[in-house]
Amino acid sequence: MDYTAKPDAAGQAIVPKRREARLPASLSVRVLGIDSQGKAFHQSATTIDISLSGGRITGTTAHLNPGDIVGVQSSGDKCRFKVSWIRPNGTDGTYQMGLQCMEKGKSPWRDKIQHFAPGERRGNDRFPCNGSVSLRSASFPTPIWGTLRDISEGGCYVQCVNVAPPGEIVSVQFILNGVQINGVTEVRTSRATVGMGLLWCDLGWDGQEKLHNILRALSMNYTETNSSKVKAIAQLEKLHQLIAALRERMESNHTLVDLQTIGRLSDAEEKLSTVLKSMQG
Repeated sequence: MDYTAKPDAAGQAIVPKRREARLPASLSVRVLGIDSQGKAFHQSATTIDISLSGGRITGTTAHLNPGDIVGVQSSGDKCRFKVSWIRPNGTDGTYQMGLQCMEKGKSPWRDKIQHFAPGERRGNDRFPCNGSVSLRSASFPTPIWGTLRDISEGGCYVQCVNVAPPGEIVSVQFILNGVQINGVTEVRTSRATVGMGLLWCDLGWDGQEKLHNILRALSMNYTETNSSKVKAIAQLEKLHQLIAALRERMESNHTLVDLQTIGRLSDAEEKLSTVLKSMQG
């Protein structure tokens, strides 16, 4: 049974190149469909990364083939996807698969990635962060110390006083969220006393996996923060509509207002004042 896209000369699965950048995200989803034995299944899974046109998920046990159609449900939204490739996750009996959306303009996780406008992309989605960095360059006899300000699958930006010239290869060691990564980078942009933009060249045998885990954690935090704001604004809009309807009714000559109504409005005002005081920033 063919569970992969197609093998290379060494027999390893080749994952097709992506047509768009994907956002690392760990979302709980439900996958349903008909497996290769003709049996219906409905299983839990977790996304690894997502985009408007597809995604990568892991954790299913259903036997599927490339080209099969499955339904994926996330936060109540469901969409049909085609299996682009599938491969086993070691020996635990679960699979990882790449999915391509079959419904144009529709995605079960659209609200999770809509804040990334196409015009704001810089090759890869970047996430703000705050980590310590040590760089070694041929231009300086001593290490360059700096602060990691943003990071992506393609590179990072380091705020520092001393900088190396663009095109120079520098070794880097950074610590972010308690994780240390050593690697080799190329300086792409450089501005004295401000900082440098770096492109990953080599992250070592375990650096890529560490970077992926860091990006997933940062993206989840960013997504949850953004989602909370969207929900709060939506709730505010509902309150605005209720207040407008209440004002219209109270301004009517046929409406009587008793002391109990005034008391309830006072309680609502006090609760809203408490919310306002609790807001940070």
